[in-house]
Amino acid sequence: MVTKVVEKDVVEKLKRILDPHTKQNVWEMGLIEDLKLEGDRVKLTFRPSSPFCPIGKQLAFAVKRAIEDLGVKAEVRVTGYINEKELNEELCK
Repeated sequence: MVTKVVEKDVVEKLKRILDPHTKQNVWEMGLIEDLKLEGDRVKLTFRPSSPFCPIGKQLAFAVKRAIEDLGVKAEVRVTGYINEKELNEELCK
């Protein structure tokens, strides 16, 4: 069975992921770009608030887990981050 989600559900999950330094969520901070829903797959780009964000990796994985909790595949791509190449490789595993 293919799980289909709606954007509202994805956004609600993303709003639960807080940046501990700002106490704001990743959605309202504008850190999520290019959100696309394609059947049982959600694709998006995560841009940490700084290229040197000390919790960029943790937030990227939190975004992926939150979406996958909806029962769909998450394709999270990180951009604008000092270690984005390595992090993107880890997120694809």
